[in-house]
Amino acid sequence: MPKVGMQKIRKPQLIEAAISAINEYGFSGATVSIIGKKANVSPAIINHYFGGKSGLFDETMKSLIAEFFQVLKHELNKPENTTAHARVMAIVKASFSQSQTHPQVVKAWIGFWASSMHTKSLFRLQRVYSKRLQTTLVVELKKELEVDQARNVASTVCALIDGMWLRGSLDGGINKAVTMQQIQYYLDLVMRYNHALRLQ
Repeated sequence: MPKVGMQKIRKPQLIEAAISAINEYGFSGATVSIIGKKANVSPAIINHYFGGKSGLFDETMKSLIAEFFQVLKHELNKPENTTAHARVMAIVKASFSQSQTHPQVVKAWIGFWASSMHTKSLFRLQRVYSKRLQTTLVVELKKELEVDQARNVASTVCALIDGMWLRGSLDGGINKAVTMQQIQYYLDLVMRYNHALRLQ
């Protein structure tokens, strides 16, 4: 955790430097020394404010998660997103927004995902992010579906988001239009099936 009294400008500066270092050197290669040089600060500053590299990486992931949910809130607040269907697709759109698919951010996310399997603090953050995303989807889907079905569909949508995001990232770029279309197709099928059941 950053220490109380840390300058407000210093934290984002160091987080930006950490993301840049991960982009160039990978998660394990982004040392405190490299990050310090990119931020134009002494490695001692990082150790003082964050307790070392792991603390800075925790704060970097928190920052990426917070940014994602800010984008998501913005999408959900758009006046055209009134139906459950539209609001679920707004959540999907937020997952593939420019801030989440920027090449540097993509590498940071992949690094965090891989490291969360071995680092308790990152694992905990990843779980918080995943649960919050799924809960947000369930809240919208419950407007059209039964609770159990809403949870199942939310889980599938999350898996589609993660799978499409990861595949596109490893292929050198995410085709947002195709990705949105494919998830839209799945959601359309679910909603049509649900509507047909109600008419029986």
